[in-house]
This record gives sequence, structure tokens and C-alpha cells, in this order.
Amino acid sequence: MSGHIFWLSSYPKSGNTLLRSILISLFFTENGKFEIENFKQIKQFDICKLIYENKKIFESDYSKINKIEILYKYLLDLQTRKSLKIEDNNYIFLKTHSGLFNILNNTFTNEKNTLGFFYIIRDPRDVCISWSRHWGKSIEETLEFMTNENQGIQWYDNNKKPYFNDLNRPISYLSSWDRHVTSWTQTNWKIPYKVLRFEDLVYDKRNKIIEIINFFEKKYSFKFSNIEEKISNILKSTDFKKLKKEEIKKGFNEASKYSNFFLIGKKNQWKKILYKKQIEIIEKKFRDIMIKYNYKLSIK
Repeated sequence: MSGHIFWLSSYPKSGNTLLRSILISLFFTENGKFEIENFKQIKQFDICKLIYENKKIFESDYSKINKIEILYKYLLDLQTRKSLKIEDNNYIFLKTHSGLFNILNNTFTNEKNTLGFFYIIRDPRDVCISWSRHWGKSIEETLEFMTNENQGIQWYDNNKKPYFNDLNRPISYLSSWDRHVTSWTQTNWKIPYKVLRFEDLVYDKRNKIIEIINFFEKKYSFKFSNIEEKISNILKSTDFKKLKKEEIKKGFNEASKYSNFFLIGKKNQWKKILYKKQIEIIEKKFRDIMIKYNYKLSIK
């Protein structure tokens, strides 16, 4: 395998951050103890700083980078070892919310660049609630967003003086929730990948950590040290309540102006919040994917 990027991909508000904390604890700590400032060890691909640092790639197209058909012409160039500042024979973990789509025959990424990936999926009924809180949108607005096959989100701009304003920021193509899921999980690539459910990472964390360890040992011959100590510490240090307290104390740059990032972190929140009609919309639109990944339908 020649790829140098291991992707952590997901639809927004699906558990990518929890998975990042687990992988950081496994790969970037000696004892598995995670602190909120460690999130910088696994960065997001879809950030404006990456484009700014490689602006020469775009030449005259730099001013048109907000047009998705322009951006996609250069995504593979942004993923080279040189652009990502990766040394030869090394690799990098990168978070993304982009779907694995082609735009005018230009793909988000390819097998040459990709070492492997995890795709994190979450019950779309709970995604709807979490997304609504995070962006300060109504449930109806969020449902429209999640079912829109032409939907996208702007790249994250973490500079105090933004690299791009809201009119010219680049956009990640999401499509609808179900198309986003299938774009990653139904690929015919011959590289290792694994689909993980958010609910299992929360409620069956020990076994899922062991599965992740076995994945890297089997597919990449990777050997972890102090594994029992690490697992014990990961379970404690990536606990949702602990991360929530750390965010309140230290802040977290992925929070929105509408809410903290770590709020509830439980499954089946939708049962107390969504109306029957809202549930019907989600379950009718996403029925096949929900059944495939064992999300029990409430409306027949």
C-alpha cells in the first residue's frame, strides 16, 4: 500500500471527534491518557489554512475557490506529501466531512493517496438533533439540509483574521445523509477500511477499541505497546462527561457560537424531541441505510 492519508470520515455530528480522541490516545500517547488539547494531533483536512499555505497550486483560480467545480480540480494536489508536509515513508490521520464524490470527473480523494479509512455512522434521527443544536437551526431546517442531495458546508476557517470571507470560502460537498454514507461505505477500493457506529463507540467502547487495535495489527502489522494500560486509560480519559468538563474549563475551537461541542453524547435523544412527522421524513428517506446498520425503525 502506497497511500499516506488515513481518513476519519463522517457526516457532521456523527462521532468523528470521539473516534479522533481514541486514535490519538492509541497512537500519540504513551499511556493512553487523553487531554482536550491533544485534538491537534489529528487535524481536519477541510480547513482554509491548507489552501492558503498552498495558494500557488491554484494560480488564477485562487479567487474562484468558492466554486466547488474549481476546488475539486485541485483537491488531489492538496493531498500530496508536499502540500500536507508529510515526510517520505510516513503517513497522517486526517478528519473530513466531505463525501467521497466526483465533481466533473474530479474526485475528493483516490486510492493512491489513501492508506485506509474509518467511516463513522450515527442514527440520523440523533444527527438531526445534534446538528440543529450545533448550528442554531430548527429541526425543519435541519431536515431540509440532511435530505438535500446538493448540500455542502463551508471549510473551517480557524484564523483570527479569516483567510476567506463567507462569500468566497471553499465548500465541502456532503449531499444528503444517505448518499454521504454510501459514498464511503460502498466504494470498490482495494484498501483497508472499517465502518464504525457512534453508538457502539459510546456504549461498547472497550470492545470497539479492541476491534480498532486488531484492525491496525492485521491490516498494517502495527504493534501497540502498553495496550492494557492504554485501553484502561482511554476508557476513562475519553469519557464524554470528562471531555465536557474539559471544554467548559479550557474551551474547544470546534464549538459553535450556538452551543458547546460536547453536550449530551447519548443515543435515542430523538425519541423525546422529534415529532412523528419529522421521524417519518427521516425514516422514509433513509430507510435502507438505517436498516443496513441496525437502526430500528419506529414507523412501519
